[in-house]
Amino acid sequence: MKKVVLSLAVCGLIFATSCKKETTIETTTDGEVIETTTDYAVDDTALTDAEAELNRAKADLEAAKAKGDKEAEKIAQEAVDKANTAWEDVKAKANQVGNDIENAAENTKQDIKDAANKAGDKIDNAAQDTKDAVNKAAQDTKDATKKAAQDTKEGINNTLEKAKIK
Repeated sequence: MKKVVLSLAVCGLIFATSCKKETTIETTTDGEVIETTTDYAVDDTALTDAEAELNRAKADLEAAKAKGDKEAEKIAQEAVDKANTAWEDVKAKANQVGNDIENAAENTKQDIKDAANKAGDKIDNAAQDTKDAVNKAAQDTKDATKKAAQDTKEGINNTLEKAKIK
């Protein structure tokens, strides 16, 4: 049971700390194998790089406006638009990764709770089985003692009958 809980926790931690393409293979307590492949291409450097590119494009746009060069301003505006789109895409992907990690952590937490509940149920069943076995053994002992007393009584009575006859 400890191994199951530990393996589920480890799988959750691996998933939570990794933001790359990942294949996770899990085995449930029922023996079912689940394989999940997730593609996460967002990390801190991608977010930082996208933000830096956006800031550079904005600075280039401001420089073009200051010079009054309409052609350079148009090109710089297109660069700002592309950088802003890239920044928004990276931000959205980072948010998605965060949500996926949060969901995976919640699922792992629930799996651990379910495994603990199943273990508790098995322990309760084993305790009840043990109690039933002890009660049966006590009843069997009581019945055997009663039968032995009855057999002894019959044996004594038979011996007395035989002694009266002679």
